[in-house]
Amino acid sequence: MATDLRDKLRQLGVTKGAAKIKPKPHRGQSIQPFLEGQEIESLAGKAFVVEECYTLDHLHGNTKLAAFLEQPATVAAQLAYDSALADIDLGRCVFLDTETTGLSSGTGTLAFLVGIGSLRDAAFCVRQFFLRDPDEEPAMLAALSDSVADCQAIVTFNGRGFDLPLLQTRYILAQMHPTWLARPHLDLLMPARRMWRDRLPSRALSSLEVHILGVQRTQDDVPGYLIPQMYLDYLQTGDASEMPRVMYHNQQDILSMVTLAARLCRMFADPLADESFDPADLVSLAKWYDDLGMEALAERAFHAVLERKMDWTARVAALARLGFMLKRQNRRQEAVAVWEQLAQVGDANVMAHIELAKHFEWHAGDPGRALAWAHAAQEIIATWPPGYIQEQAGAEIAHRLERLERKHSIVERRK
Repeated sequence: MATDLRDKLRQLGVTKGAAKIKPKPHRGQSIQPFLEGQEIESLAGKAFVVEECYTLDHLHGNTKLAAFLEQPATVAAQLAYDSALADIDLGRCVFLDTETTGLSSGTGTLAFLVGIGSLRDAAFCVRQFFLRDPDEEPAMLAALSDSVADCQAIVTFNGRGFDLPLLQTRYILAQMHPTWLARPHLDLLMPARRMWRDRLPSRALSSLEVHILGVQRTQDDVPGYLIPQMYLDYLQTGDASEMPRVMYHNQQDILSMVTLAARLCRMFADPLADESFDPADLVSLAKWYDDLGMEALAERAFHAVLERKMDWTARVAALARLGFMLKRQNRRQEAVAVWEQLAQVGDANVMAHIELAKHFEWHAGDPGRALAWAHAAQEIIATWPPGYIQEQAGAEIAHRLERLERKHSIVERRK
């Protein structure tokens, strides 16, 4: 009976022992045909690194990489709201981007690819630390720390909310203490949102590449949402054929951060230097200047929008904010002139009518003109869709009209 069972198992291909079982290829070996990288030694072992360098006059989209180095560090400090950036050498910034196994920065998420871009030997070099196997993470983190040891600042896109907290977590789990993560940091996401939130439906880096940076990625790219699963598939199968696409995606992100930083710095430093700037961008800049207390620059940018006289939406936005800025500075006659323009270019702009009614009631002592502007505001509010907002605005303007009617009748009786 036992002999019959052995014969049947042999016929099915089952053999005794492991001599004929082929072992799964080591991932470190399977990656080599697809990625031209090298192993580097660190205190924690060997890490795998891919490097590619570009000349500084390399054109990424519509901007050269060298353009970032031409910007004042003080402007980078203003964009980041971090005065420490004002004293750094921009040539010693590190542009950082990670690819991960998930969208959380918690302990279960692994940064399997960390790309850094920096200036070395008059070239911009992108070094990508790839995790061939999760066991190599300490070696990768140690090698990463060695590579950024002399950097003075970090530049990311959403690094404050994701990349840096994730790396901090990975270092803690590896019982390492990366002091470089505490260096001055310019996160480009915030200024990008500030600049283009009123013009672009999305401020994702991929959207900015298309609409602002003039970058067109090749078919080598892969959508970011697919990358975590592609890496997990690689770990399960050892097939690294898709990893070059992931590396390309990461590399392009880093190059785009360089040109985006250059673009933002150049616009913030002198928004009127380039007449091709969109009027909506000038309005966003002017509002930003005003919020920072840079009122002279804000006024200059607002007037630049008004002088173009071509973009109705931008013109209305510029007039509205400029009027309030002048009011705050107690330049009331100039504010009145702005509100009168605003009332003409947009009859539906009830704010201008109400501000004019306030001015003539409380500052010019002319209840008749105040009454006229309040009535105009009431007519506009009456055209709004029924609802809470219309009811509240209607009640407020009715109260104002009642008071103005009394004041106006008193003035008329005195005549």
